[in-house]
Amino acid sequence: MTARPARAARAAAVLDERIDGDAHQPSRPGWDCMGCGQAWPCAPAKVRLTEAYGPDRAGLTVYMGALYAQALDELRLFPAWELYGRFVVWARTARPVATRAAG
Repeated sequence: MTARPARAARAAAVLDERIDGDAHQPSRPGWDCMGCGQAWPCAPAKVRLTEAYGPDRAGLTVYMGALYAQALDELRLFPAWELYGRFVVWARTARPVATRAAG
């Protein structure tokens, strides 16, 4: 196994931990959301991932890039550019979710 598939498999394996057992998990190998049936990452999953990574946009992008690599292997009928937009582009431009100050 090369480094890319191994890294992608590890990223996919810890996915549940990243978004804390949320209903909006991917149903693999089709990568549709188990919660809403939309293409994953759906809008609620993007919010949870953005919350999980906070201001670490680079970390989120690297993580989503690893999932993109896994999806490339599993969704061979989809063009790579389409999957790149679905998995990586949104993460590069994601804004940290504002949190309310405790008080």
